[in-house]
Amino acid sequence: MDSTALREEVGRRLEPWTTELGSDRVAYTNHVLRLLSLCDLVAPDTGPAPSDRPEFLAAAVFHDLGIWTAGTFDYLAPSEELANHWLEGNGQGESIPLVVRMIDQHHKLRSAGSPDDPVEIFRRADAIDVEMAALGRFGVSRSAYRRLTEEFPDAGFHRRLLRLGAERLRTHPLSPLPVLKW
Repeated sequence: MDSTALREEVGRRLEPWTTELGSDRVAYTNHVLRLLSLCDLVAPDTGPAPSDRPEFLAAAVFHDLGIWTAGTFDYLAPSEELANHWLEGNGQGESIPLVVRMIDQHHKLRSAGSPDDPVEIFRRADAIDVEMAALGRFGVSRSAYRRLTEEFPDAGFHRRLLRLGAERLRTHPLSPLPVLKW
């Protein structure tokens, strides 16, 4: 899917949560678009590109959405519920187990499978964007990441994550990052 069509599809899927996303709508939309583009760069060159696969699109759109819809930094379960409901309502119920695993494991600190496993592709791509290509880049060059941030600007996404993380640390000092998994 070309970037214009992908942008339109992501925008259409996020439309129901415009109010919840508020001023973070562009920031989150662009994170989703960078994530899908990074999935394409991280995935082996066999088969269709992840951004053309419905399970990647669903996981990308919903993976962090619980932050805004449930108002929590412990957002994996709310994000999984949103994805589950959307997939059921759109005739994609067979994708639920994979999409839920992709969301559940996307902040796993260790490998979630082989490099061609969709869960691992998704995990690697999200790690690259959350870390702004500063740590593990899984073969994605800094210049390729820079091009993605030019096409899909940060728009305050990382600043919002820092603020939410700081607030979580203040209110839950013994559980500051509940979404991280070993």
